[in-house]
Amino acid sequence: MQEALDTRECTTLIALWRQRHSLTAKEIGTMYDLVGRALQHCNPPELQVLGEGRQELIAQFIYCKVLRLQGRDHDADRIEAVDDGHSAPSSSFALCAYFRRYLIDCTRASSFRRKVSIGDQITESQLEEKMETQEDLDGTLAEYGLNPEGVADAATAFIAQLGVPERILLCESFGMEAQGGLSGVASRHAISSYHYRAGRLGLVHKRQSLTSEYAKTLLGGWIEQTLGIPIHAENMKAILSVFKILGAQASYVQAT
Repeated sequence: MQEALDTRECTTLIALWRQRHSLTAKEIGTMYDLVGRALQHCNPPELQVLGEGRQELIAQFIYCKVLRLQGRDHDADRIEAVDDGHSAPSSSFALCAYFRRYLIDCTRASSFRRKVSIGDQITESQLEEKMETQEDLDGTLAEYGLNPEGVADAATAFIAQLGVPERILLCESFGMEAQGGLSGVASRHAISSYHYRAGRLGLVHKRQSLTSEYAKTLLGGWIEQTLGIPIHAENMKAILSVFKILGAQASYVQAT
């Protein structure tokens, strides 16, 4: 791996890192750019193990572990170098080490989620496909005074009020399996600062394990404030039902 940042950029990265809890929108964009370029030649083996898009994993790392916009989680204490403001990475090599620690944690979490109580191995997509019948969907939403049709209408309204870049990111990555993931969408449509936009929108989070901090994203705020479903673990079945409907509406908007 080669050093991707020059001395001036490394100095800027360190300064931003030490105040990353109170950055302006412009400084956040700079941080995204620096970290993204610092990791452009970082290829730990966990990237292949996870089987997710490289740029999505980098975006998740920046959003959750660098900027700490998702709040502390149960793994935070195991990544002290990332959380310690006095241990800002001085080079791309150090940042790659932090990134690999994050990927290792993701690998362990992914492995755990794939184990069901009877010992069978199933993928997350298979789990989602088996989660609910239409009757289950109706019943789940009814607990919150909702129905699939009403949620679909609300989803359409939510998509319509987004800015054009955010609408494209949502419709092409959330509703459909976009070629190249978020980075491919951003490249095809020349969307600048797409990492930041996607994080603010709520696209770089693990949908199976959202924390209450997700309510600060546009999607999380819509779920809580418009649909009335608090972002809590006990409501995940309903939230995942909403995501299914939102994905279907996003696909429809994209196709029309």
